[in-house]
Amino acid sequence: MTNIVVFNNEETEFIQSVLDIIRKKNIDEAEYITKRLTSLQELANTVSSYPSFQSTRTIGNSTFSMESLIKMICRMDFADQVMYVPTKVILGRSFVVAKINFLLMLKYEAESIRKLKKLAPKIEDLVTMNIFALMSEEVYLSLIQENDIDIEIKTRAAVRLMNIWEYRLSQSAEDYAPMLSSLWKSRKHLSPIYGTMLGMTEMLQMAKNIDPVWFDFLGSSENDDSVFQALEEFLFNLTFEELNQIRDIMLEKQMTSIDKKNIESLLHIDHFYSTFQAADPREMLRFFKQRKKNAVYRNRSRSPGPTKTIEEHILLFMLKREIQT
Repeated sequence: MTNIVVFNNEETEFIQSVLDIIRKKNIDEAEYITKRLTSLQELANTVSSYPSFQSTRTIGNSTFSMESLIKMICRMDFADQVMYVPTKVILGRSFVVAKINFLLMLKYEAESIRKLKKLAPKIEDLVTMNIFALMSEEVYLSLIQENDIDIEIKTRAAVRLMNIWEYRLSQSAEDYAPMLSSLWKSRKHLSPIYGTMLGMTEMLQMAKNIDPVWFDFLGSSENDDSVFQALEEFLFNLTFEELNQIRDIMLEKQMTSIDKKNIESLLHIDHFYSTFQAADPREMLRFFKQRKKNAVYRNRSRSPGPTKTIEEHILLFMLKREIQT
């Protein structure tokens, strides 16, 4: 049995210091938050009470083990995953969502108290880390459900996915997928310029803070149009279809550059994919899901454009490199 840790020692001390200040301002609010923290611990205990994925057990004539779970994950239709994955998976995901909601509640409270306002960004960082953990799970699941992925790669991805399911945030998001975490952190602080729509300015902005493995990935993908199509969606917050429409208009009107206001006017929209600068960290997860939804649609309809997200391409690259070394 694996004991899920709600917050590490440093995080616990930080949260208690925030609660102490809230208690001096509003004891009822502090008591409410304390009760929610207790509920979170109880949920973690419930998740921990379920058997480890590393254990083997026989129920009736059926044997359940890590190997049988990996095989099931690799062949599972994820439209039906809720009915087939172990209960610990569903509860564990609920635990992470509950943890995010608790931290957001703490952040809203901190923003309303002058003495705590300076601590709100640190609370948001904790929210972001939990969002990244959920996103890592989503990317692994997405990669495993792809039909064109080799079974050896799927198996490796499934093993890492089970590690996420087993430990949740007892480990950091960086332990799950360090390259993905680095990518999302870099993108979180990027503001698309658009300009000539080549993406060079945006790429240079990201290059300042990203893991060096990123450049190995780009070098290995230089002749793969699908990778760069997925990357453009990621950089510009625009769908592949919108990007093509804009470039056609620029060519027709002989425009050499474009900015956000031009794009909104040309497409007759106020926003594209989710944006997340100085906004709710949950929008980063929504941004991934939007791109994934479009990629799945293109794959099923055999439409032009990327059929994987850039995150899936990166994870695929990392897993292939592991096999080769």
